[in-house]
Amino acid sequence: MRFDMLPALCYTQVMEKTKNKKKASAFWRILMILAGVLLVLDTLFVLTRAYVNLGVLMPAIIGAPLVLVGLFMPLIVKLSEKSRLFRAAAFLVSLAYLMFGVLFAVTTGLILINSASPAPNADAVIVLGSGIRGEHPSLTLKYRLDAALDYLNGSPDSLVIVSGGQGPDEIVSEASVMKKYLVSRGIDPDRIIEEDRSESTQENFEFSKAIVTERLGENARVVFVTTRFHVFRAERVAAKMGLDAQGVPAKGVWYITLNDYLRECAAITAYLIRGDI
Repeated sequence: MRFDMLPALCYTQVMEKTKNKKKASAFWRILMILAGVLLVLDTLFVLTRAYVNLGVLMPAIIGAPLVLVGLFMPLIVKLSEKSRLFRAAAFLVSLAYLMFGVLFAVTTGLILINSASPAPNADAVIVLGSGIRGEHPSLTLKYRLDAALDYLNGSPDSLVIVSGGQGPDEIVSEASVMKKYLVSRGIDPDRIIEEDRSESTQENFEFSKAIVTERLGENARVVFVTTRFHVFRAERVAAKMGLDAQGVPAKGVWYITLNDYLRECAAITAYLIRGDI
C-alpha cells in the first residue's frame, strides 16, 4: 500500500463509522418514538373501557418520555456533551428505565411461575371481588366467577365465600352481585356465604378467614380465586393474614394485560418495601 493513500483511507474509515453511528442513532430514535407512541395509545384506548387507575396510566407515564427523548435526541446529546449536570440527569433517567425493566421482568416471572391451579375439594373457596357495573360483575370479576364455577362444579362439597364490599360508586355490594351470578349458573345458594365489608385484598382475607374459622375450624383447607396476575401477591397477603391458601388463577381481560402486569409490578414492589408480603 502506498503511504500517500493512508490519509484518504483513514478519512474513508472515519466517514464510514460516522455514517454507521448516524444510522444506529436514527434506528434507536425511531424505536423509542414508536414504543412511546404505542404505550401512550394503550393508555388512551384502555381509558375508554376501564376506570382510571395506576395500571391504566403507567404505559403513558413510561411512554411519553420515550417519545420526547426520541424526538429531541440530537439536542439531548449536545446538552450532555456541554453540561455534566445534564449528563448525570440523562444517566439517571436511563438507569431508572433499566432498573424498572429488570424489576418488571422479575415480577412477571414470579407471577407466571405461581399460576398453577390447586387440587380440588377444598373446604372453602374465597372469590376476591373486582368491581361491578350496576348490578352486574365487571368483565374481570366475571372471569373470576367463571373460574370459581369450574372449581365448584368439580368440588361439590366446597363452600364458597364471595368477598367484596360496596364501593362509593356502587349501588350494591360486590358480594351480592357475585352470589347472584353464581346462583344463576346453578350453584346452591346454601353453599354461598357473603362477605360484604372488605375494601382491599387484606380485608378480603381478614374477614373471610374469620368466616372460615367460625364455620369450618382452624384446619380448613382454603383456596381463593383471583385473576392470574394477582395470584402471587394475593397468596402472600393471605399468608401474612395467617391464612394458608392457594390461588385458583382466572384469565384476565386481554386488552388490559399490559396494564395489569405493570400495576402488579408496582404493587408487589410497594408491598415488599412496606413489609406487607
